[in-house]
Amino acid sequence: MARWTEAVEEPVQDLAEPDFAPEPRRRSRFVTFLLFLPTLVFLAYAVVRVLSLETLVDNAFVVGTMALTPYVAALGFLLTVIMFLSRRRLLALVALISALALSALLGPRYLSEEQPQADGERLRIMAANLYLGRADARAIVNLVRQQQIDILAMPELTPTEVSALDDAGLADLLPYRVYEDRPGGDGGGIAAKLPLRKVILMPDSALSQPSAVVDLPGRDDLELTAVHVLPPLSDQDTRTWRTELADLPKAEPGERLRILAGDFNATLDHAAFRDLVDRGYADAGEESGEGLDSTWSSLPTGPPLTIDHIVTDSRCAIGSYAVHDLPGSDHNAIVAEVILP
Repeated sequence: MARWTEAVEEPVQDLAEPDFAPEPRRRSRFVTFLLFLPTLVFLAYAVVRVLSLETLVDNAFVVGTMALTPYVAALGFLLTVIMFLSRRRLLALVALISALALSALLGPRYLSEEQPQADGERLRIMAANLYLGRADARAIVNLVRQQQIDILAMPELTPTEVSALDDAGLADLLPYRVYEDRPGGDGGGIAAKLPLRKVILMPDSALSQPSAVVDLPGRDDLELTAVHVLPPLSDQDTRTWRTELADLPKAEPGERLRILAGDFNATLDHAAFRDLVDRGYADAGEESGEGLDSTWSSLPTGPPLTIDHIVTDSRCAIGSYAVHDLPGSDHNAIVAEVILP
């Protein structure tokens, strides 16, 4: 006779989701917020730079950060990668668009520009900030000799440096001069192979910015200014910096050719400097595709920046441009061959 047995029931596993909210989701929102903040700051920076909004305020911090645009653009791409890897796609898109916008502004400085037709005299011009007269005089004279310099612009020229340069032989190479040598960083000067005549082309400035007419043989003369604009280290200095850039003489068609060479304490990421270039000039570094070669550094307090320029009348062509090490100075020397029309 068959015997019935009752099957043993197996325990049923409850597959339902737990009642409590998962901790990872709260953590994810917090990380998103942390990533959102630098993206917002980066976007704001890009908007200010693209629209030149720093001109609306005389704020030293804002003006100073504009000089960092090449570094900020690079950080923007790094930020994009971080957002992408963390799966914040919207934030990654915002960071990428901002980085591309900044890079588009930097792009022309890598590319040489087509030069105007110019077949006149070739002048080799050098600008060297002497750093309170501490630059190595013998190195400067050697560079003048090697580069066959015709005109030398020297911000921060001191009486002591004048003596050191003459002892090293500068007067033999560049016998003509317009000097306003002063102790500290207030002085400036121009030395040349060609005769010079001092002229006044602009209002007085905080630092010496001498100008001279260069007597060219057999043609119209040239005007050159040894530029040294006050650095925008405070809000008041920023107002002066902007005024002095605006006061620099503009290049006028039909008048003498003009060249500005020296320490502008400004990069092409400053609207005030771009406005100056737009007044009939061309930046030799940008025209030759070397516009991002740094000319100043004060590491660890200041990263390498391009604040020294040779700005030529747009009727001139740029034959060459180079940045050279300058021992004893926190600036590099810059040399451009300018072809006159």
